Amino acid sequence: MSTWYDLKLAVLQKMFAADDRIVADESSLGYIAAMPHCANEGLALLATAGKFITKSVKIAQMDIPNLVSESISNPIHEFSDSYTYQTDEGQSFYFEVSGTGICNIYVDETLFDTINIENKGYEAFKGLITNTDKKPVKFEFITSYPMAIKNVAIYKESFADANDVVPFTDKIKYDMTALAEDFYMIDPQGIYYEGAYQKYLQTSDFYQEGTKTLVLDRDMIGNFTIYYRAYPVQITAETEDEYELPIDPEVYVLLPLYMASQLYKDDDNGIATAYRNEFEVGFDRLVNSANLSAYEQFTSDSGWI
Repeated sequence: MSTWYDLKLAVLQKMFAADDRIVADESSLGYIAAMPHCANEGLALLATAGKFITKSVKIAQMDIPNLVSESISNPIHEFSDSYTYQTDEGQSFYFEVSGTGICNIYVDETLFDTINIENKGYEAFKGLITNTDKKPVKFEFITSYPMAIKNVAIYKESFADANDVVPFTDKIKYDMTALAEDFYMIDPQGIYYEGAYQKYLQTSDFYQEGTKTLVLDRDMIGNFTIYYRAYPVQITAETEDEYELPIDPEVYVLLPLYMASQLYKDDDNGIATAYRNEFEVGFDRLVNSANLSAYEQFTSDSGWI
């Protein structure tokens, strides 16, 4: 791998501002200060259209039994006064509701929490219930207007955080930008699934909602490996010279051409244009190449969003 120092040196050499090492003087300081922005431009262009940076996340879908009966949990219930459901125990919950009103949560007839509801479309609510003694749990919706609830669940299991509570929907949505901060797009051929009775195989049983949301069937219990195309790490003025650029050699050789073409415009536009033309030729080869970067892996501890 090549370092940030190596890249800066290569760029300065193309602009005749360095020999075999970087000397920070009047002839180079201006170029060096502008390099991070140019490097990020070139990296973003290459990583999103030419040579993808491919990484992965893992999502574990678990079978969490719902204590609410199917007659209540599955249908949409519409009402304009009150609606109540309860279970013998429970430590976490999920439901979707549309309308204006409140939801009182009781643990053994003691008011545990009150949720204010005011939304026109269905909004998801989920949370934790302090109920280690396994007492009965009751949800009471009160409204003076039309209200509807669906996808109702109370789980006997607790979770590390309210955000980890499993949605009780046929399809479960994952915000990929929450799972991977550098997420750019899903690799359409890079979803793999392994279930209790299913070998580790590539799967097409998924779809995307918009550009950032992955949708999986709730019934597919097991482990998913999701390969995605990532944005490059941003270069800044504080980036150390020893920082190793996580890019392939065929990408690295093009970066000095792009950066020099941008930085050298005011000094010699003819040379800058020649460098840009060289870059475009190499860039077109990358776009048409079937070779992709080696996979890197990140594991989501909770598996749920």
